[in-house]
Amino acid sequence: MMNIYKTAVAFFAVQSILIVILLNNNYMKDFLYLQSMGSTMELVLGILIVLLNLVAIIVMRILYLSGLEAEQLKTTALKYNHLVEQNQIYRQHHHDLKNHLTVVLGLLQLGKYTELKEYLVSYLRTVNDTMLKIETGMDEIDVLLSAKVNEAKRKDTQVDLIIGNYIKSSRKNILDLVEILGNIINNALEAVQELDPDERIIKLTFQKDPLDYIFECTNALPKSSPNSPELFLREGFSTKQGEGRGNGLFIVKRLSERLGGSVTIDTSEGQFRIKVEIPRHKLEEG
Repeated sequence: MMNIYKTAVAFFAVQSILIVILLNNNYMKDFLYLQSMGSTMELVLGILIVLLNLVAIIVMRILYLSGLEAEQLKTTALKYNHLVEQNQIYRQHHHDLKNHLTVVLGLLQLGKYTELKEYLVSYLRTVNDTMLKIETGMDEIDVLLSAKVNEAKRKDTQVDLIIGNYIKSSRKNILDLVEILGNIINNALEAVQELDPDERIIKLTFQKDPLDYIFECTNALPKSSPNSPELFLREGFSTKQGEGRGNGLFIVKRLSERLGGSVTIDTSEGQFRIKVEIPRHKLEEG
C-alpha cells in the first residue's frame, strides 16, 4: 500500500520545482534552460502546477480524514474497554445476586429485620461504590476515570476523586488530555503498590480558576523514591526496572507544554504531588 505521507511530500516537491522553473524562466536566458519551448513550455508548466495543486488539496483532505478516523478509533477503543469492564461488573453482580437473595430470604424467614436492614444497606453501598458514576463534562474523561477507579479497587487502592468544575475541551485536544491524565493516574497507581494497603490512597482533584484548568494528583511517596522533584520529569527516569519505563511523566510534561501549560511536582512531607495547569482558552478552543 502506497504511503500517503510520502506521496504528499513527493507532490509538494515536484510542485515546488515547477514553480521555481516557471517563475525564474525569464532569468535563465543566459543558460538557455527550457527557453527553446517558449510560451508553450510556460503554458504546460502552468497547467501542471494547477493540477498538482488540485492533487495536493485532495491529499490534504485524505490526511485530514485519516487523522479524524484515527482519533475516533482511539476514543472508540477507550469506550470499548470501559464497556467490557462494566459488563464484567454487571456479570459479577448478576452471578452473586442469587446468593444475596438467599441470605435476604433466610433473614426474612427468621424475622431478623434489623440484620436484614443492615445487610441490604451494606449490599447497596457496595453496588453503588462499584458502579461509581463520574461526571466531568467530557465522556472520554468519564470513561478513563471510571476504568482507573475500578482498576484501583482491584489493587486494593482507594481513590478520592474531587471534581470541582466541569471540563471543556475541543475535539482536537481531548486525546492529549486523556493521555495526560492517564499517565498521571498510572504513575500514582504503580507507585502506591509498594506501600501497605492502608497507605494506598490516591487523591485526584479537578478544578479551574479564571485562567486555567488545574489537575492535581497526590499519593504517599514510597521510601525507595527520590526526593528531587525535577528527576521525575526527566525522560527515561524511573524507579522501576524494565524496558520502556520512565516516559509517563515526561509525556505529561511534553503534552502539557504543547497546550501552553505547566507541570510542577512537590515531594515534601513524604507525599508526591503533581499539578498540571493548562490555560482554559488553549484547551477549549485549541
